[in-house]
Amino acid sequence: MIEVYAPASIGNFAVGFDALGAALAPIDGTLLGDVVAVSAAITDEFVCSGEYAHKLPSDASENLAYQCLVHFREQVAPTMPSVKLELKKNLPIGSGLGSSACSVVATFAALDKFAGTKLSQVQLIELMADFEAIVSGGRHYDNITPCYLGGLQLTGDLIPNKSIALPVDESWYYVAAFPGFSLNTAKARSVLPKQLSMHASVEFAQRLSAFSSLLLTSRFDEALTIMSDEIAEPHRAPLINGFREAKAALPELGAEIVSISGAGPTLFTVCKTFAAAQQCAQWLEQNYINEQGFCHICKLDNAGTRQL
Repeated sequence: MIEVYAPASIGNFAVGFDALGAALAPIDGTLLGDVVAVSAAITDEFVCSGEYAHKLPSDASENLAYQCLVHFREQVAPTMPSVKLELKKNLPIGSGLGSSACSVVATFAALDKFAGTKLSQVQLIELMADFEAIVSGGRHYDNITPCYLGGLQLTGDLIPNKSIALPVDESWYYVAAFPGFSLNTAKARSVLPKQLSMHASVEFAQRLSAFSSLLLTSRFDEALTIMSDEIAEPHRAPLINGFREAKAALPELGAEIVSISGAGPTLFTVCKTFAAAQQCAQWLEQNYINEQGFCHICKLDNAGTRQL
């Protein structure tokens, strides 16, 4: 049996709408992501288990992981033996943590290992992005590539090999808080402006290029000063109960930035010290999340998708 883990990720990373993404690793060792297990079988079999399995369609043909299996057999490995594929769904749907990306990435990575097809990085990323588009409505890489490759990735069609890894200050902590309710990705996209003004476009280009350049030259504190989301956050924040209050309160507790993870409703902070991350996590547990929510203090997951 082959078992593959794919980590949760922060899409956009505040400053890089649809272009930046970061994989998360809770410091307590929790595997915050999905697991896919593939083993030989007499006929193809699909099982969906895990904490959030009940949130997915009961019909296997409607499940992204099963669709990945069908596509992989038809287009990549037609001679692959029958398999039992189990998706262990450990991330909530519509959380803003790259839940669909986790399922897709883990499935294709596991099938590639099982079948011995040895697809290239670009081939796998393209496959993964095609299926992520089913959920998000377009081929967005900002969850796919960090989930697959790990770390913080600058990603997109114009970028060689679809992705460039960016360094971060190793002392930074990231607090990710899922409030316990879902936000449909399509709905979160529908509130965004269809066009940007010339001023907004130039400012976005300046901010993202400067942020990336500052990280690449180890000017981490300066990068934090321009790390803000002027594209999506102003439009999505009203959809997330409690976000405005958190954004106002957490900087007083040591958060350097507070922003929305992906399409939301998960929010994340960047903190320079563990003490600040602890204070932010405590506030979020008391004021932002409900009984179905969770909060994790994280580092970046630099390993990305891997066999367990």
